[in-house]
Amino acid sequence: MLRDAFPIDDAFSASASGTCEANGLASDAPIRTLARHEVLFETGDLKTGIYRIESGALCVFHGRPGLAPEIIETALAGDLVGLGFLERHASSARAIIETKVRCFPLEAVDRLIARDDRAKARLDDAVEREFAFRRDSLVTAGRGRPVVRLAAFLVAVSKRNHEEGRDPALIDEALDYALIADYLTLSVDLLALALVQLEMQGLVEPAPRGRLRLKDISRLEMLANDGDGIPAQTALSRDHETRR
Repeated sequence: MLRDAFPIDDAFSASASGTCEANGLASDAPIRTLARHEVLFETGDLKTGIYRIESGALCVFHGRPGLAPEIIETALAGDLVGLGFLERHASSARAIIETKVRCFPLEAVDRLIARDDRAKARLDDAVEREFAFRRDSLVTAGRGRPVVRLAAFLVAVSKRNHEEGRDPALIDEALDYALIADYLTLSVDLLALALVQLEMQGLVEPAPRGRLRLKDISRLEMLANDGDGIPAQTALSRDHETRR
């Protein structure tokens, strides 16, 4: 049977459930039942909650037009899915068998991972996957437009800083331009030129100890998203999968 192929770790499920109950979350969280092959969320959907699997199994995967799905993981009872720092899902989740999930509000994430090392690790993994997804998306969409690519990269770093409790306006890692250029598939010269363009537009400025301050994050987002007020030659078609 399919259910036998995805055994439930009762001890872990009970531990996760106990953590949520201790945090006063489970009693108010509704349960949704998914039929076999029913989709919980898809890439590009706006995030509306965080889900804990009560029973069954979910296949979490990347879906790309014209390509076979890339399976990320099989999530089982006790696992949290829908985590990350982007406002839209960077992956899809579909029930492998009939599956029950408990639905928590997005703002409950800190309480859900409190005193739960496995949940914290899953959040870290989700953030890293979304950061890589965002990087790949902006490189593809902004090909040939270095200033747009750099703006979207800085917005992604800012968002991750916010999620980690750091100053979202301060890029506080030592700026390794060669590493960032390689990350964005740009030459160092093109990266330097893009940085100068952002500085001339009043969007960024140097900060002490080799850091960078983002002076206007909302305008950086507009630049990455082809927003109003951004010169046409630097505009980028909206990346609907992440809305960043």
